[in-house]
Amino acid sequence: MTFSDKLFSISAILIIILLISATVSLFSAFGVSAQTGSGYVLVDALSGVVLDGDNKDMRLEEASTTKVMTALVAIRKLDPSDIVTVKRESVGIEGSSIYLKEGERISVKTLLYGLMLRSGNDAAHALAVAACGSEEKFVEAMNEEAERLGLVNTHFCNPHGLHADGHYTSAYDLAMITREAYREPLFAEIVASKSYRSDDPRESEAHVFYNKNKLLSTVDGANGVKTGYTTASGKCFVGGAKRGGMQLICVVLNRGDMWQKAADLLEYGFAHYEPTLVGRSDVPLFDYEYGGERIQLRLAEDVVLPTEKGERAELGWEFVPVERAENGFAAGDTVGFVRFWQGNRLIFEAKTVTIKAISNKGATSLRGLAAEDTIDWKGLTSISPLAASPREEAPTY
Repeated sequence: MTFSDKLFSISAILIIILLISATVSLFSAFGVSAQTGSGYVLVDALSGVVLDGDNKDMRLEEASTTKVMTALVAIRKLDPSDIVTVKRESVGIEGSSIYLKEGERISVKTLLYGLMLRSGNDAAHALAVAACGSEEKFVEAMNEEAERLGLVNTHFCNPHGLHADGHYTSAYDLAMITREAYREPLFAEIVASKSYRSDDPRESEAHVFYNKNKLLSTVDGANGVKTGYTTASGKCFVGGAKRGGMQLICVVLNRGDMWQKAADLLEYGFAHYEPTLVGRSDVPLFDYEYGGERIQLRLAEDVVLPTEKGERAELGWEFVPVERAENGFAAGDTVGFVRFWQGNRLIFEAKTVTIKAISNKGATSLRGLAAEDTIDWKGLTSISPLAASPREEAPTY
């Protein structure tokens, strides 16, 4: 090989290396952090049990459905009656807007409605600054809440959902965020509203918002939640509906048919499942002698799970006690969990508490309860639809 040939080969290799580096930099600049694809999930809000789904744990961009978490954090940090003076940095945020003006006086409640009905990115920023002093501190609070909820496929970079490297969630995680948000009455009221007109005389501007959620007018019982779209995320939607005491949540990420898919998921859930009382908190779960003491335990709350209509629920269970307590257990202490299984699938875990105190003389550990042949099962006498249970009505959510 001549010197010229060697020089040409070296040059070609260098060019290839430079092209690869440029390609990597290009993709980095565009923020490729979430996966490419689509996912969906349908869950029962009361129990969190998954009823249907595909790619439910895939990390995807979620666009403005981010604002479910924004609303949740803002509601827990701010008084809805508080008046916010809009900062310059909250004005003119890219994308959908409620057209805030610098110095405008507006209530937290109106900002929340503008956030969820009109999808105002400026409303998201204004709430973040009002709640935590800066967008950065608010995003930290969003990620802390995601961590508290045990979500492993979620990370936020902003409160509005505009594309950012490292901003992603999954269909399942977003359903769990929405499930938590529904626990806040103000959130549930806002996302079920078709329109809102501000009427606070302290506000310097009048605002009227109309909800973008088409399902509120097309699906029976629809009561939420949020749309989202960017070119990077595709069409995204979180939907909610309640019928017969059962609240369902669906999440659809990156689906061109998001409206139809969401409606189909909700209708499927109501057509095939019903809420079933499988454990009661007002009767002893375990009641027997152990370690020289009388042990009485109960479920911390009624356990209501979605079961398939027309079929008797075949659920297995096991008791998992907590670690040894050096000083025994006081009345109301958590002493373990009852796990409910459907075949080999764990579908729910319920907290178990003491009815009366257990001293440290003979029962500082409840490991012996784990063996089924030592347990007198008092709480679950039958598994039947709530309508046929001793309770007069299904628990509200």
